[in-house]
Amino acid sequence: MINQNKPRILFTTRLKKQRLAALQSSGFSVESVPFITFEYVIPAMWISQLPDQTDAWIFTSKKAVKAIKPAFKDLEVPEHIFAVGSKTAEMLEELNLEVTIPDEYNVVALAEKMKELELTNVTHFCGNLKAGDLNKLLGEDVNLTSVEVYRTKLAPHTLNISNYDGIVFMSPSAVESFSERNEINGTAKVFCIGPTTEAAAEEVGFENCITPEYSTLDDLTESIQNYFN
Repeated sequence: MINQNKPRILFTTRLKKQRLAALQSSGFSVESVPFITFEYVIPAMWISQLPDQTDAWIFTSKKAVKAIKPAFKDLEVPEHIFAVGSKTAEMLEELNLEVTIPDEYNVVALAEKMKELELTNVTHFCGNLKAGDLNKLLGEDVNLTSVEVYRTKLAPHTLNISNYDGIVFMSPSAVESFSERNEINGTAKVFCIGPTTEAAAEEVGFENCITPEYSTLDDLTESIQNYFN
């Protein structure tokens, strides 16, 4: 097929040992090379930015949930909690929060879900590379406060892309970091966690990317397995 040996897959993010072992046991040779790094902002740096009143919290990543945990007991929880994606929602539910998620795991569907309610002030816990179109999607009647609770930094590496049968991107920033030092060619199949990441990959020159219906690592892994098997 593509390789007589095991298909070699490059993940441009750090994988947990369990996930790495599961992929390798499925017949893949997997290499995990993080192209981005994260750092959390201490609560003392962002807690004063929170508005006095808010109708809803928004979480578009698990990183944001992890970032607020140290200060959670000091926060006044609003009536509504929204998350993009089931895994992010699960982390919030561990804090005994009732969470609403859209049918499709993206900010467009999230904004449509939020418009079903009469929301005036909402707070988005996010990183420094937050989705810039959320404010526009919510409309002028909604006052959006973005609170930066973690930061993403690019960590580019130079690799021989021809060594891989598949390249996996988990975020647009990983695509940006990868493209800084590597030439784009068609030798490897590209897999993306979601439509925003796919758009970033296509913008730098990748073609015919494969993106799962739901933006979860489980669904992405299944897409990789289906393609090579």
